[in-house]
Amino acid sequence: MSRITLTSAAREALRDGEVVFFDWHVTGLCCADAGEFSVRALSRAKLPRRARPLGPTGLAYAHPTAWLHLADLPVTIDCRPLWRWRRFVSDLPPDAGLRCCLGRPIYGPHYGR
Repeated sequence: MSRITLTSAAREALRDGEVVFFDWHVTGLCCADAGEFSVRALSRAKLPRRARPLGPTGLAYAHPTAWLHLADLPVTIDCRPLWRWRRFVSDLPPDAGLRCCLGRPIYGPHYGR
């Protein structure tokens, strides 16, 4: 099971009935696995049927392809407000999707963890 942690800012930014959702965006034309992650708040009622829970708290869910890459990873989710908008971010490296597609570890010796 993933070790997903929400900062206090992320927990406070979630409205009633909302969860954090890791989406997977396909970026490659020739490979179905080539893609990138995005993080956003989403109403529980609007979660895709195939969304899978991340962690025991029930506050984070993921697209099935994203879930495969995030399973067993320590990920921290934060919220950085930008004027009136909530911007949810994770501590995943910016090239996490590319690393997943190439079979490289997301958190490796060159990442600093």
